[in-house]
Amino acid sequence: MMDLILGTFAASFTGGLFPVINFETYLAVAASNLTFSALVLALVAGVGQTSSKVVWYYAGHGTTALPFVRKKMSCEKWRLRMEKWERRTQGRPAYAGGLLAVAALSGLPPLAILAVVYGSLKANLMLFVGITFVGRVLRSWVILEAAAFAWLRT
Repeated sequence: MMDLILGTFAASFTGGLFPVINFETYLAVAASNLTFSALVLALVAGVGQTSSKVVWYYAGHGTTALPFVRKKMSCEKWRLRMEKWERRTQGRPAYAGGLLAVAALSGLPPLAILAVVYGSLKANLMLFVGITFVGRVLRSWVILEAAAFAWLRT
């Protein structure tokens, strides 16, 4: 049991940090070995995924200090794009939170990219963590339950 929990945390964190790693496949296989509630494993997955997205958030938070990013941001097109995101999200917590919730639940838009954008906009970290955690737990729980059901049918 402990191996499955630690493995899930490691896989969820790694999959969240490097989106090319398909964490959902890991969950589907892990569901075949569940001897306890899928919700417990979904909570562990949520912690791992959220932790990795906080890394992406802080990457976005600090990108403006990097010389190549500053150079890119001096480009008119880039500046206008960031201003557009700021206008969409600043003072509109329902819009910003809703978009984040959709990304956390569905993966579209990609949550890692959204984390960088929210970090660069210096959005509220606690709100970002809360919404991301809930969304990733629900996503993981649905995947685990669906996969467990599929394993039972075979």
